[in-house]
Amino acid sequence: MKTPACFVLTWAILSINLFAQTNRTTGLPYEINISSGVAEKLLIHKVDPDACPHIAMAAHVIGTVVVGFDIDKNGNVLHPTVVSGPAMLRKPVLDAVRKYKYKPYLLNGEAVVVGTTVSVQIDTVRDCHAE
Repeated sequence: MKTPACFVLTWAILSINLFAQTNRTTGLPYEINISSGVAEKLLIHKVDPDACPHIAMAAHVIGTVVVGFDIDKNGNVLHPTVVSGPAMLRKPVLDAVRKYKYKPYLLNGEAVVVGTTVSVQIDTVRDCHAE
């Protein structure tokens, strides 16, 4: 039978591991991942991608690019990475997402680093017809 001291020590070690998580991409400590819907409510500056690369227009590329990234304590985007989407649209979307600005996410009144994703839908036929 285990002693209460052994139980307390095991619990303490597990607690430290659970609460001292770091993001696998950046190595920065963060408390939680937030949904794209929550992140959208914190978005204060959005940049539209240059969705009209000539080759994408000629190919009539349509699709959604999903980008994963962290939001730092100041609301800046850190290390955006494409999760999925058409190859021809990835660079313009990444360039745009790097310029996004968010309100800091507060946990118990303190700004924390959080992970999230954003989905950017592009239709080069619809969005680029005037060019």
